[in-house]
Amino acid sequence: MRQPLLKSCVSLAVLGIAGMSAPACAGAAAVSQAVPAPQVADAGKAADTLGEIVVTASGRDKTKLKSSITVTSATAEQITNFTPRNEAEVLRTIAGLNLQDAAGSGGNANIGVRGIPVSTGGSEYVALQEDGLPIVLFGDINFGNNDYWIRFDNNVARVEAVVGGSASTFASQAPGAVINYISKTGEKQGGEVALSEGLDFRETRVDFDYGGPITDSLRFHIGGFYKDGDGADHIGFTAEKGYQIKGNITKDFADGKGYFRLNFKRLDDQEPVEPSVPIGITESGTAITGFSGLPGISPQKWSGVGIYNENFQILNAQGNLQNVQNQGIHPKVTSFGGELHYEVGSSLTVNDNFRWSDASGTFDGRWVGPGLTSQLGTAAAAAPGQSLVYAAGPAQGQVYTGAYYNDNALAHVTMNDMGNMVNDLTLSGKFDAGAGAHVSAKAGWFHMRQNIATDWRINNYIDTLDSNRNPVPLDAFAGPNGTGAQLTADGLTGFNNQWGGCCGGRSYNLSYTDDAPYLDLDGKIAGLDLDASLRWDSVSGSGVSYSGVAGAPISVTDALGTAALPTYNTNFAKPVDTVNYRKSYVSWSLGALYEVNNDTSIFARVSRGGRFNADRLLYAGNFNADGSLDANGQHDVVNFVSQQELGLKHRGQVAAGGYNVEATFFRTELDEHNYDFTQAIPVLDAEYHSYGIELKGALHAGHFSLDGAAVWTHARTVADPAAPLDVGQTPAAVPSLTYRLSPSYDMGVAAFGFSLHGQNAVYANADGTLKEPGAALVSAFVKLRPYQGLELGLNASNLFNTLAYLSRSNGTTPISGNSYILAGQQGAVEGRTVTASLHYHF
Repeated sequence: MRQPLLKSCVSLAVLGIAGMSAPACAGAAAVSQAVPAPQVADAGKAADTLGEIVVTASGRDKTKLKSSITVTSATAEQITNFTPRNEAEVLRTIAGLNLQDAAGSGGNANIGVRGIPVSTGGSEYVALQEDGLPIVLFGDINFGNNDYWIRFDNNVARVEAVVGGSASTFASQAPGAVINYISKTGEKQGGEVALSEGLDFRETRVDFDYGGPITDSLRFHIGGFYKDGDGADHIGFTAEKGYQIKGNITKDFADGKGYFRLNFKRLDDQEPVEPSVPIGITESGTAITGFSGLPGISPQKWSGVGIYNENFQILNAQGNLQNVQNQGIHPKVTSFGGELHYEVGSSLTVNDNFRWSDASGTFDGRWVGPGLTSQLGTAAAAAPGQSLVYAAGPAQGQVYTGAYYNDNALAHVTMNDMGNMVNDLTLSGKFDAGAGAHVSAKAGWFHMRQNIATDWRINNYIDTLDSNRNPVPLDAFAGPNGTGAQLTADGLTGFNNQWGGCCGGRSYNLSYTDDAPYLDLDGKIAGLDLDASLRWDSVSGSGVSYSGVAGAPISVTDALGTAALPTYNTNFAKPVDTVNYRKSYVSWSLGALYEVNNDTSIFARVSRGGRFNADRLLYAGNFNADGSLDANGQHDVVNFVSQQELGLKHRGQVAAGGYNVEATFFRTELDEHNYDFTQAIPVLDAEYHSYGIELKGALHAGHFSLDGAAVWTHARTVADPAAPLDVGQTPAAVPSLTYRLSPSYDMGVAAFGFSLHGQNAVYANADGTLKEPGAALVSAFVKLRPYQGLELGLNASNLFNTLAYLSRSNGTTPISGNSYILAGQQGAVEGRTVTASLHYHF
């Protein structure tokens, strides 16, 4: 967040002075693709990732080997080899993360870490950064998760992550992990133009980047992408479309005193989203024994978005009917920033990192609520005697006889203002304490203002559930065979009437400011390094929230007739919550590392970090009339994560190559208080404990490379007064084993490889009564380089088209015997997609 920038600065200076490899700082990976693979003599050096300088959530210019934290980094080439479909897939290389990412390429992933469950959605304890500054202040904003606002492309040199440890004190609101997208900054002359095309789905994408020196002291980099298509689910219209352009220009000071950099970004990217997907299961006791599609439906290719809801009606905040486009997740970001790194003297350095962002967008999503058509005319149905009729399409006016129908939310959420301003200022010094001892100190001040202004329009909607694409709206009639009064129109049963009418007409306009001074002290003598860091976050919140109230029915006419639809709309006359308070908390971290020799180190660390609950405190009775926190609010506003770590890092030579291995034992405790209206028990007040071991390593020998990781986690709910059945159980969707293995072979003129990642069985719910099987997914790539600069590629995601479900469930709907429909917050992993590409490096 803050330190990464400073560390970026320090790292660049150190790399320049020490003459270390540019890829560790600037991302020469894209250029290296155009030349033959490294010779055997260089293989050991290529494997020495432990020699890279850490620039993320770290106190000073230390290598991974000499840092008492768990650090993972991946080059842009390592990531792009396996064609990530979303930002969560970019993070597959990071050990310790629990990624639930089946909602689509636009984001909305649940990102957990080290046994910490994702209780509400989003990334509660994980921060995503660009060049050391957070994308948004809170990773789990309702309809505004941090992965909405960032895109991986050719501008990225590498992704670096710190899991646990100093993430508590060198970042705000991220005690679990800090993940930093580090940009190319023009250290080397060159660039790339790439064209990729989906072979089994319609998607065209163009990427470009170029950078290099302008003069001896001035350099630049610019790049971006444009994409267009209907997505892997073959949606019936152009649901994918957008672009990103990023750039920076850097002025290097004379005599290696530092640099000043200006940067900008424009993101406008529309991607379809599938918040949940229908999937059939069979059960035996408490275990799911198999997954399957419903008749006519493949869970891997189904989409609730199609030509019949490409546009739909809402009742807007002004009480007027309005047609809106179904845009999926559509973020728009314009940002400008600057970085200053200046060495005042031989031992004193000033760093400042600033960014202003204007951010807004929309979220349009269709949830799944399967119903049995056969029960519409029975007492088992919510409204016995009803029938369903096609409201559109070639069968318009005919009675729908499919086995299942979908009856759930069709949401249009406007993110009116998600903009922010962030600045991270640090002053650091290094001193010789005599007798071979060295001391470094860093003092900093992090300041960030985050706006959250959002309007929810969430209708209930009925449509067909009998094919993979283009679901057709259904109108309900009071009698059999389309007789009786018409109850719905164009599939809508009402306006803002989903989720009990509580939430369909929500609007709020909030602002949060986080001021966080922090201090880090580090002392080193001989092979022993000790460090201590402290952070004091003071967060203030202000604004108002409004909720929906029942209004007069509205008559709506469609091709089948007229229906009087119930309405809920925002009551702006009386705020539900007035927000006006400040809350402070302290985070700390202590670390020790001992260098056994130049190739081996051991470390230990204990940390405690806080995480502030922002808009998720709304609508739960947490505020007094004057906006101050009441007793519940004081209890729920901050969650704390405590961690202990013990680790070993080692590098070495083997045969004609080199390797590195790392092992970290961790123990984590989470005291969580939160509110999620989508849960049966919306008030969350629980304690979770976990422990486990992370193993990761890499081997490079000649043309062959291998890297991988495995994490074993024992996680339990140890207290939950509101849900006593959960106590003693493994939290939902938290696997005890995750793993990744990625071998590749690069002979210069050609390269190929695959990546296997997976997890063992997990519980689909929190009380341990429904266990779903594990999954192993394979992605693969092949590259041909017929002559220097040109590269032809073929990439496959989910190569074997594995049907897997990695998310938690909200329950099951009986079908017959031991067969059920699984109701989840996200759906099945996307099926196989194959992409061909042409790259030209220059």
